[in-house]
Amino acid sequence: MGRAVVPTRAGSQGVLPPEVTQIIIFADLIFLHDGLSHRGKSTYERMPPLFDLDEYEFCLNGDRGIYCLVRMDLVGPDDSDLIQLIRDYSAVTTKHYNHSYLERGICVTRTCRKYFEYEQNVSDFDANLEACLNETIYKDYELKINLTKIYYCKKHEDGIQIDSYDWIVFGIFGFFVAINAIGTVYHQFVYRREEEKNIGNKYLLCFSIKRNWGWLIQSEPKDPRIRRLKGFYGVRTITNVLIIFAHIITILGNGFVANPRDFEEAYDHLLYQMIFNGVMVVHVFFCISGFLLVYNFLIRVEKLPATWASIPFVMFLRWWRLTPVYALIIAFNSTWMRHLSSGPLWDHYVTNSFVRDCRRYWWQHLIYINNYMTENKFCALHTWHVASDTQLFFIGLVAYVLTMKRGRKIVMILLLITSLILPSLHVWFQDLDGIMILMPEFFRTLNNDSFYLMCKLGHNNLVSYTVGMASGNLVYNWQKRGVDISKNKVFAKFLWLVIPAIALIMYSGQMFYIEGPRASVFLRMAYASLHRLIIAVIIAGGLIGMVMKSPIILRNILEWKGWVLPGRLTYCVYLIHFNFIHIISGIKITLNQAAMFNMFITTAGVTCLSYILALLLFLLVEGPLNNLMKTWTDSVKKE
Repeated sequence: MGRAVVPTRAGSQGVLPPEVTQIIIFADLIFLHDGLSHRGKSTYERMPPLFDLDEYEFCLNGDRGIYCLVRMDLVGPDDSDLIQLIRDYSAVTTKHYNHSYLERGICVTRTCRKYFEYEQNVSDFDANLEACLNETIYKDYELKINLTKIYYCKKHEDGIQIDSYDWIVFGIFGFFVAINAIGTVYHQFVYRREEEKNIGNKYLLCFSIKRNWGWLIQSEPKDPRIRRLKGFYGVRTITNVLIIFAHIITILGNGFVANPRDFEEAYDHLLYQMIFNGVMVVHVFFCISGFLLVYNFLIRVEKLPATWASIPFVMFLRWWRLTPVYALIIAFNSTWMRHLSSGPLWDHYVTNSFVRDCRRYWWQHLIYINNYMTENKFCALHTWHVASDTQLFFIGLVAYVLTMKRGRKIVMILLLITSLILPSLHVWFQDLDGIMILMPEFFRTLNNDSFYLMCKLGHNNLVSYTVGMASGNLVYNWQKRGVDISKNKVFAKFLWLVIPAIALIMYSGQMFYIEGPRASVFLRMAYASLHRLIIAVIIAGGLIGMVMKSPIILRNILEWKGWVLPGRLTYCVYLIHFNFIHIISGIKITLNQAAMFNMFITTAGVTCLSYILALLLFLLVEGPLNNLMKTWTDSVKKE
């Protein structure tokens, strides 16, 4: 390590001994970590900025303009105090970015003009670009770099051509628009006359926008037991908005922000600490799904006993329910998505990642195995939940058909024990953390072993689904026996604790972000299993109280009729909203400001746009095809 040079009283320069130099560097790091002192900030400013973007449009205005997005690693000199400070600071991976590599958008023909003045220099493009960047970094920071990756370079004449796949997808969307227009006109002007003669075309009627809108806003099912589930619309809507809010943080942390230090300091703030552990919220959906599977199953087998032969048909119905709108979104992502915009980061966040993976791995999504495929990192990453839920639906369905006559309690206990063991085994054998730690570098690179090897795998979410199934079974049996807990004050008090308890569990995950030695493997194993069980039991308790009409104002809020429409659009909204995150990341032409206010504004915008598009998708695709299947199955039953 080099010696620190400081000014003396006489104006000359003195050289400190190595021991004192090390003490100063250590003190700098302390100030840098707590972010409280002016000295800490000045130390941070000694490091080169993580991100920078030259002006894009101005660069490519000329015929010979070249704009490159690059990564460069800081490599020395090894005796530099600054390079050692950067390495030590980056070693705190739970709260800090890796500052040992930088990402830049470079206007080569302007920033590095002197290195590309002659045609022969272009032949050795990489070497000249590295020399240019080395000169800039060394001049300002006395550090050397290696140009480790050129993500891409764009020229004035570059563009994306519309191909045959684009036109095929365009034709599919056009077909749905046309058939819905025909169905709506038929319903309005023809069907009413034919209905009196009982000769109407019920299949064409399925594509009536007016009819599907009427079903969308209908709030009162015929079965009184199903009407008790109306509070689920409120739970789904609120949970969905919270998930969107948590995903918006991806925009702030995924790179090319002007204030990465503020994002790193967010790890020390209570609200952000809960947001970073917000992946636990998805257990609400798993628990609801398990509840609805069993509750609806038990009601329906009263009239039509379930058999092994019915399982393939039920799974096909579920596939039909989920897949058409999902497939259309994946098709759009693979084709027209890349044509929506351009810019210095568009290829980085959209064309060369999101669109590329959707073109390669679209089939994984259509058979719901994408959550087990680690190579598919970018295409509709958030839909791992849809795949996991489908896999758990199959397990739950088989378990209940298997135990139609006996052994149901034993099978449920075995499922619960298995679901508790599996996450801890992943932690033990793969040395994972107890939760998915959202380190800053995860947002930047999407690399996280705990996410890919544990969090998004279906079997590791079995505990929430199993608890949901058990609660659905319990509510059904209570209703058959006439159990009334609507006046039980003790249970009502428990329900008031549901939201604070979930928040407390989310905050408890902060123990894995603490700087210092890593948590023991036994603590990580215990937390990986038990936090899933505890949060599932709390959620299930809330669902039971809501369905059994516990007398608290929160239930009345969740049962408000206004939740019906957004609640029924939850699936489409969940599928769509992540597209906007990729778009917002890709259209940046300058460095964004990471701030909480930006998060709220972006969440509001993404939520509104997602619901508008979800409404169109429901009226044109999801609603018609669901009604089409229902009309066909009803005709089969009659025959």
